[in-house]
Amino acid sequence: MEENKPEHQEQERTVETAWVFDVDGVISNPQEKKVTESEILDHIAQKLEAGEPVAFNTGRSIPWVLIRVINPLLEIISDKKYLANLFTVGEKGGTWLTFKDDGTIEHSKNKSISVPQSLQQQVERIVETEYADSMFYDQSKETMISIEMKDGYDVKEYRKRQEVLSKILQDLIEQESLAEQLKIDPTTIATDVQNMHVGKDFAAERISRWFEKKGIKPQKVFAVGDSPSDIAMAEKFHEKGYQVEFGYVGTNKLPKENYSFAVTRTDNKFDKGAVEFLRRTSPVQG
Repeated sequence: MEENKPEHQEQERTVETAWVFDVDGVISNPQEKKVTESEILDHIAQKLEAGEPVAFNTGRSIPWVLIRVINPLLEIISDKKYLANLFTVGEKGGTWLTFKDDGTIEHSKNKSISVPQSLQQQVERIVETEYADSMFYDQSKETMISIEMKDGYDVKEYRKRQEVLSKILQDLIEQESLAEQLKIDPTTIATDVQNMHVGKDFAAERISRWFEKKGIKPQKVFAVGDSPSDIAMAEKFHEKGYQVEFGYVGTNKLPKENYSFAVTRTDNKFDKGAVEFLRRTSPVQG
């Protein structure tokens, strides 16, 4: 599943904290689909400039994160060299982006988990002919299929149509003899067809390997998410032996009441909850 290429490991350094953020509903506003709480970027810029590693762990594509989050971050960061402390994992572990010391972007993907092109084409055709009024096929995805709700469409009506589409997609997967390789993941505003292995924990494993490659030894990892599935990244870091605190800014119940690591639930939700959590854990220095 993964190419085992030898990678240069940098000199080890201990840092007090590392930060891992989901993007949708944490950094970006879930309705506006962009950063509306600029204070979040101020916090992230400050952490990068202090030498603290920051990682984005998202189901979004790398181009989407670049346009909606990283480009606005570039406007406030003092020197591109600090981007070497930033790691972005997209498509739930299928793609990733790093920066060299001079700010040059390196964009990679795991080809072994990509959804077959033939299935991508079939699904795109179905969406364009039968669901174009309510959904669109996300052309920016490289390893998975994402069909997203159109902005402004009624969410309740979308869920009804999503349920029907999910059955059609499952039939297609079975017809193509891909049921043991692929799964369907319906979310609030999208339906994903993805490899069985991807997820927030799969992506967290890659982030952990990035720590190792960079020689980073965090004394504590803060992970922030707005969905019950985001807890999986905190569980993965705990499994790896890190001290972990999970900041939960969502509204749905988490899978369990108690965890083997600290869980902080914010009063405010989504990106406003992320601001609350960041203020509580690391106030921006004036």
